[in-house]
Amino acid sequence: MRVTDTDKPETKLLLDSASPSAEREMLLEAFEKFSTASAKLEERYNSMRLEANSLRIQLQKKEIEVRKAERMAVLGETAAALAHEVRNPLGAMQLFLSLLRDELLDRPNSLELVVEIEKSVAHLNSIVANILQFSKDDLGELAPINIHAIIQERVKSCRRLHKDKAIEIELNLDGSPYILGNAQSMRQVVENLLLNSIQALSQGGKIKVSTLNRESSKGTVFHLIIEDNGKGIDPALLPTIFEPFVTSKNEGTGLGLAIVKRIVTLHGGSIAVENNQGARFLIEIPLKKAD
Repeated sequence: MRVTDTDKPETKLLLDSASPSAEREMLLEAFEKFSTASAKLEERYNSMRLEANSLRIQLQKKEIEVRKAERMAVLGETAAALAHEVRNPLGAMQLFLSLLRDELLDRPNSLELVVEIEKSVAHLNSIVANILQFSKDDLGELAPINIHAIIQERVKSCRRLHKDKAIEIELNLDGSPYILGNAQSMRQVVENLLLNSIQALSQGGKIKVSTLNRESSKGTVFHLIIEDNGKGIDPALLPTIFEPFVTSKNEGTGLGLAIVKRIVTLHGGSIAVENNQGARFLIEIPLKKAD
């Protein structure tokens, strides 16, 4: 009988002693691979769970936005119908007041009463304009407008209507005065922001209106800044200040700033607000050329 090397006692002892070590290495290698695979699966599971939670939150927000949009649409239609009914008598009142003003030029005391009535009519007209604007979904066709002329017009009107208040309005208009927009809508933007500042300065103060053009990666951007030195906006209201019916004032509908944001957005721009020794509103609108 032939005896091979593997049959030798010393060789069998060597193989027998080596086998457990090889098995341990194989088990360790398999365990490491299993651990790596398990870690990747756990990481993927956690990622998918976070993604699912994020999608669920986004879906809930979208559902809330849809319900809010539906309510706003119904409210807008109702408010627009009422506003149209109010606008005609307001127009007649403004006409009669202008005629009465001419008749009372030589009677200052009576003329002061006319001015007070004009303030009330202007306030009502502003509310009506806000409601009508709130019900619109677009601005129609945009055209080149002189935004500096609009600002000067609204500032002049505010100075006349609120001359009894110790409020100074400073103008610092710089850059090109022309933007592509809707004149009536931008007139409303300026008027609403000025009125917001005037209401914040019940004890008097200063409003500063500035414009300038700046270059950015998206081209030339028009900036409109309206700021006052009042007490500023309640920090708790800052995140929702541009939402409809949000206001800290006893007067007004809470639509003014919501209308401003909608108009600016429809112009392709953005609006931001901060407290900086008073409230500071910054509007940015990219300058576009007419087609």
